[in-house]
Amino acid sequence: ADGGFVSKWGTSGSGDGGFNYPNSVAVASDGSVYVTDTNRHQIQRFTSGGVFVSKWGTNGTGDGEFYQPHGIAVAPDGSAVYVADTNNHRIQVFEYED
Repeated sequence: ADGGFVSKWGTSGSGDGGFNYPNSVAVASDGSVYVTDTNRHQIQRFTSGGVFVSKWGTNGTGDGEFYQPHGIAVAPDGSAVYVADTNNHRIQVFEYED
């Protein structure tokens, strides 16, 4: 609350937990953290402590594929994850995993 540094995670790279232009972050009610990894065309999920959990997406125009996703949000009731698939000009909706 006072602006003091707390923590960081991730590196530049293509492995699990690596990023190439992370853009947006959303936090679910269980503490899971979702990050749009824009130039890798995917979403990564972490624990609240920054431990990698999973990822999904690849470059493309099909369902579940992205072209530079930017925004992300988790539904207040925890039922879905919404992704602004920017260069495909659409919003994609995914079931929330707990």
